[in-house]
Amino acid sequence: MYQLELLNSPIADSDLDQIFAINQENIPEVGDIKTLDRLKDLIEWSSHVIVVRSHEIAGFIILMRENLTYDSLNYEFFNGQDQAFLYVDRIAIRDGHRRQGLGRMIYEETIEIANQLNVMTCCEVNTVPRNDPSLAFHKSFEFKEVGTKDYDDHSVVYLSR
Repeated sequence: MYQLELLNSPIADSDLDQIFAINQENIPEVGDIKTLDRLKDLIEWSSHVIVVRSHEIAGFIILMRENLTYDSLNYEFFNGQDQAFLYVDRIAIRDGHRRQGLGRMIYEETIEIANQLNVMTCCEVNTVPRNDPSLAFHKSFEFKEVGTKDYDDHSVVYLSR
């Protein structure tokens, strides 16, 4: 049985270790986090960290609001739109827990939070390398393309709802 949990600061070291490991297992679908200190920075900037647990953390999402000094070009795309938002910085599910509806469970909660805040939900998805499962997932939640960006080593599509 899986349970959603909103983590509050300070986050337990064991939870940080699990979130870090899940993130690194999911590269390149999510960006590399070089160190545990960088993960702590992301969490410090976040408005919400939600995990889904069984006996371990099976997945997580890190959400951010607008007007942070976060050094992400993808975040900056939305921050430059002069509109309130809830940004999905990253979401990842641990191997062995995928295809069980956990991403959907996390996103339903995320969208509910955005609705309560009366803001749009936004994110980016890789198009090179192409992440077709994530693109289909976001389409099922009625996300719409609002921009694209090509980097040296990958490309993304910006989505919002």
